[in-house]
This record gives sequence, structure tokens and C-alpha cells, in this order.
Amino acid sequence: MDKAPVLLHLEKVTEHHAQLLCSHLSNPRLYEYLEDNIPTLLELKQKFKFAALEKSPDNNTMTWLKWVAVLPQQQYVGVVEIGIFDDAYAEIGFMTFVDFQNLGYAPVYCSRAIALARKRFDFPALYASVNEQNYASRKVVEKLGFELHNIKKNAEFIKGKLSDELIYRLTF
Repeated sequence: MDKAPVLLHLEKVTEHHAQLLCSHLSNPRLYEYLEDNIPTLLELKQKFKFAALEKSPDNNTMTWLKWVAVLPQQQYVGVVEIGIFDDAYAEIGFMTFVDFQNLGYAPVYCSRAIALARKRFDFPALYASVNEQNYASRKVVEKLGFELHNIKKNAEFIKGKLSDELIYRLTF
């Protein structure tokens, strides 16, 4: 049973969210299973500026939808994004901020993001790439109904060693 309140809502990310979310997105624990570096405030502002326009900063064939999950007390819980490419390939990514992890929020805000994206765009499936060691994210996507679709062996170099990337798929 989810512990997350039903009142959790999504706000479309805009440039002004960069300052509000910087401290959350600067926590090294969020990057434990990612090859990404911790973003600076300036980098966040630039990325969020593109997100507000629904454009990817590094791929002009993708529509980029990005939201922040917010509790009624204006507490920011996490971020979720869905990239939809011209060929209808779509992929989801999410981060739950450290103070809100393991409380059941991620499946709630991810399912809401999926519903919002599906209202606007027609894509036959949604994919999620998860590091094999990231058991929490694997649990979230499985709870959402994703099924393991593919395994890319030694695809990521995390913490000084190669690890597999698990590709999950949710078919509509």
C-alpha cells in the first residue's frame, strides 16, 4: 500500500525551479547509480529553461516533458521526465529526493506523469533504463507494470566498475 498522499501533484518544471531544487539535486546519493555529474545551479537553470520549452538541450528530435512532484505543504519530493522522440520512442526517468525515498512517492508521481504524457502524445510503449544495482528504481518501474525487455551487458561504468543496464518496457 502506498504511503504517498493522494494530494501529491506535478508542476511543470520551469527555470525558476532550478534555485528551488538545486539543494535536492546536489545530493551525491542521487547519483550513486548514474554516470551523470552533479549539476551546478547554472547547468540546472539551462536544463530547466529547455524543459519549460519542452525541448531537449541535446537532442532536437525529442519532446522533453519534465515535472517536479510536490506535496500539499509545498515540499518537493522528486522529479520525473519523459522524452518522446520523433519515431514515437519514449523513455521515462525519475529521481526521488533523498528525504523522500522509500516512502512510496515515486510510483505515484511517475504514474501521473505517464498519464499526462499519454493524454498529449501517442507512443506505443514507454522505456526505462535502470542500472542493475539500483534496486529501488527497479522496484518502482516493476510496480508501474514495466517488464524487463533487454539487458545491455557492461553498458555503464559506475563506481569504477562496469555494470549492466536493464531496459524495461511498459506497453500500452
